Amino acid sequence: MGMVKSKLKRRLRKKFHLGEFQEFGFDVSVNFKKGNGEIQFDKFWNAFIGEIEKNGLVCGGGGDYNGWQVFVTSERKFASPTSSDKERIRIWLESCFEVENCKVGEFLDAWNDPKWNY
Repeated sequence: MGMVKSKLKRRLRKKFHLGEFQEFGFDVSVNFKKGNGEIQFDKFWNAFIGEIEKNGLVCGGGGDYNGWQVFVTSERKFASPTSSDKERIRIWLESCFEVENCKVGEFLDAWNDPKWNY
């Protein structure tokens, strides 16, 4: 995770989330074991959101009981999750009975990563 150097004035770096205002996050994708239905998915999803919030994080994305993908970042403005946050989420997911497999991705710039240019 490296900060992007910028010659922009502080006000513009803040507006465009560059330099000291850069924010990072990471992708999480999960596939569930076959046979899990909507009720198990809802219970799992609620528990996952609880785990995310407990760690001062937020996420956006979606899916269903076959699998889903979310992007996780800090709930605080101009802050980023830590490597420890990412590891805690990975360990928590791997401990869940419903999860067949999960992938926790690398840190990405939450605002300016080329991945977001569709």
